[in-house]
Amino acid sequence: MEKELKNKMNKSKLTKEEMKNFLAKVDNIDKKLDHGRAYRTLMNQARRELLKFIGCEIRSMDDIKKEFQMDEDQIRYHLSMLMQSLYVIESQDGWKSTPRGIGFLENAIMGDN
Repeated sequence: MEKELKNKMNKSKLTKEEMKNFLAKVDNIDKKLDHGRAYRTLMNQARRELLKFIGCEIRSMDDIKKEFQMDEDQIRYHLSMLMQSLYVIESQDGWKSTPRGIGFLENAIMGDN
């Protein structure tokens, strides 16, 4: 299990400081509230698609706007929901998936048609 987590941590492209902040947030999560928030966040197809697009890359807002037919306010709203659920972070370089986001991408079965 620890090897899996290290693999996801390496794929996430978070800096040491970003990883430290992410891990501190994860350690302080109320698991019951978190489960409901994660479900509500990822039941939205646009958010799943955003997470897939970011994947293991660092994506700028321009990259995201080119990929999605949404205005920037809509994109920022969906990204903020992914941030609240700790699936992505915004950095100076752009948007990055956290180990949690990468875990979802690698392990969840998404039945989107």
